[in-house]
Amino acid sequence: MICMNRFSLCFAAISALSGCSGTDTTLGRKAPNVILILADDLGYNDVSVYRNLNSGKQSEKPPTSQTPNIDRLAGEGMLFTDFYSGAAVCSPSRAALLTGRNSTRTGIYNWIPENQPMHLRSDEITLAEFLKAKNYRTAHFGKWHLTAQGMNQPLPNDQGYDYSFFTFNNADPSHLNPINYFRNSEPVGLLEGYACDLVIEEATDWLKSNSTNGSPFYINIWFNEPHVKVAAPENLSNRHSYKKDYYGCIENMDKAIGQLLEFLNKYNLDKNTIVIFTSDNGSRQDHSNDPFRGAKHFNYEGGIRVPFIVRWPLAVPSGAQCDIPCSFTDIFPTMAQITGIPLPEGKKMDGIDISGVFKGEVNSVERKEPIFFFRYFHDPVCMIRDGEWCLLGYKNFISDTTTLNFNRLANVNTWNFDSIHMEYIKNVKPGIFELYNLKTDKEQKHNVLNEHPEIVVSLKKTMLEYCNEMITEGGFWY
Repeated sequence: MICMNRFSLCFAAISALSGCSGTDTTLGRKAPNVILILADDLGYNDVSVYRNLNSGKQSEKPPTSQTPNIDRLAGEGMLFTDFYSGAAVCSPSRAALLTGRNSTRTGIYNWIPENQPMHLRSDEITLAEFLKAKNYRTAHFGKWHLTAQGMNQPLPNDQGYDYSFFTFNNADPSHLNPINYFRNSEPVGLLEGYACDLVIEEATDWLKSNSTNGSPFYINIWFNEPHVKVAAPENLSNRHSYKKDYYGCIENMDKAIGQLLEFLNKYNLDKNTIVIFTSDNGSRQDHSNDPFRGAKHFNYEGGIRVPFIVRWPLAVPSGAQCDIPCSFTDIFPTMAQITGIPLPEGKKMDGIDISGVFKGEVNSVERKEPIFFFRYFHDPVCMIRDGEWCLLGYKNFISDTTTLNFNRLANVNTWNFDSIHMEYIKNVKPGIFELYNLKTDKEQKHNVLNEHPEIVVSLKKTMLEYCNEMITEGGFWY
């Protein structure tokens, strides 16, 4: 299929960049550095440059967080308006980002609690393991959440990262003075400061020691902010009249990103470094996902459509805006194309190469298979995006997407992942559907199911096939 798009700007910069058209690593240029910056539970509307896109349709109490450094990335690179995370919650979203595979295929069906068997298996190929074929040095900084603490499962250093500084899950007891960081799998103990500052300090120290030997680097900077429990300096929190610490910690994270950008500039690493900024899923805060329906946990746009910005001065046109629908699963095959490394054999990739989109060379992409989401724990259990069309599949139809009623689906009142959940996954199938045209109705207000029966039949068939195929490949933990 063809995903239609429009670019809001006519880029004079593209012609200036045409001299770089032969500068892919496959044609001789040094492989670029890669930095993947991931916020935790950050909403589309929490980022001021995205809020400005919807400035005429804000609520009475819109987010008041200001993010000048993230906005700077957008001004110096490309901002995507229709980019999807890997899932509506943390762990599966991160699995999709690192593997290029739908999280259901990897068996990551939900967020990963402590002392549970579900984890990112060692036979999955991460982006770090993949880029080592091009002699990349690799490191992970910040939240990991692809392993259950207490289960002796693979940690970042086992998954291709040369160095790691991480928490299994959220910063404890909050973003301030966390006690649960690990360095290369060893507990660090009490640290003084805010999580975002600690992560950036660790990352820049590592870069100082590892950026001079001629090999490219790839690092994750996965912030704990703004996931609860939030904390922020008073001078930032006091700038806001409501949700002070939530908006304050977003601004503190933005300041940390600014420190990273200045570091890259100081050490002449900015020009050939791909910096990607995004969020693992939508926010749980009111109006943080506006103008979209729903929030974190739900397969509505508000749960899975996220801010996504890419800056690469040598190739990405500055000030660009793109509304081609793309997904976390696209990052892996895109990096394969950029670095000239063949994709792994024997692993089904759900993403596609969007390097031409990054460079402003194409205004549409051919996606043979739609973007798909499965989420057994909440309705809608499935979402499928094919061009402008979005089909939602429910087990039980719901109208209230603000209350997280876990009994609605799994009939259990627990955050655990246990055998009851696994049995439910084996049998849950959508039977109630809604259809939306996201090109004309991004807020998902007008269900056009009865107006396009042929589209419903086609997408429903694909949705049910994907459910069976991916759950079978993901396997059973109990």
